[in-house]
Amino acid sequence: MRSFHRSFSGSITALLALALGGCAALPTAREANVSFSTVESPWSATTACLNSPTPTGIAKEVLIGASRTVVIAGGPSPISDEAWASFSPGLGNQKNSDRHLLFARSCYARSPSRPASCVGEDCREIVSLGGHTWVALSKIRAADCLPSTAACNGTTPLPGGLLVVVTEKCHELTFEGSVFMLRGPDGQRAVMHATPNGTPTTDVTLPPGWTLTTEVLAAPLVVHPFGGGDRCFYNILRDHRQQSYHQIGFSGATYP
Repeated sequence: MRSFHRSFSGSITALLALALGGCAALPTAREANVSFSTVESPWSATTACLNSPTPTGIAKEVLIGASRTVVIAGGPSPISDEAWASFSPGLGNQKNSDRHLLFARSCYARSPSRPASCVGEDCREIVSLGGHTWVALSKIRAADCLPSTAACNGTTPLPGGLLVVVTEKCHELTFEGSVFMLRGPDGQRAVMHATPNGTPTTDVTLPPGWTLTTEVLAAPLVVHPFGGGDRCFYNILRDHRQQSYHQIGFSGATYP
């Protein structure tokens, strides 16, 4: 049963802000031995989407702290909006907060634990939590801080810093019209996909050499995960105003 109320992609950094500050510190990508190619992974035009394509309604999402997996209400017994208001996900887990999304459409293909060869409902990992069922959407693997660890307070970027969250998620995003584009000094690019208040701003203190500008797209910008082959990696960036971005351009052939 398709029970995804809203695309989850705007929420990973919000979950980090809520949850990881109270958990054990995330390793850096090098400490976690996480690396991926910065080429886009293949994405079939016939990919079956597990979510509704347009972002609507309430996202009922939980970060499972022990596995750093983000899950969303779904499966045979999803939590209702009424029950969600007072739901407690249990020790070590955290509920997500609302995020204001800036993309037009999205397509979620499979849970992180499922192989690329999966078909239909086999592409979902169903998780039981608190008497309800959830679908595993993404897995947080590591977090880096730019330009140095001193520019972040744990998982909170300070003015002049950017948090980079290395995430596994097989997810296509489509942007249209005007976008906010973050650019780095070595060819890095990232497109803003969510804000905490619905009002994107370029009034942000960034690391040296980084800029944030508005751009008008001549055609839809379709973003796919990276890693090549069957891999699905994204770097999710966050600035000190809690604005979130998907990285779409890198400084080298691999990250980190």
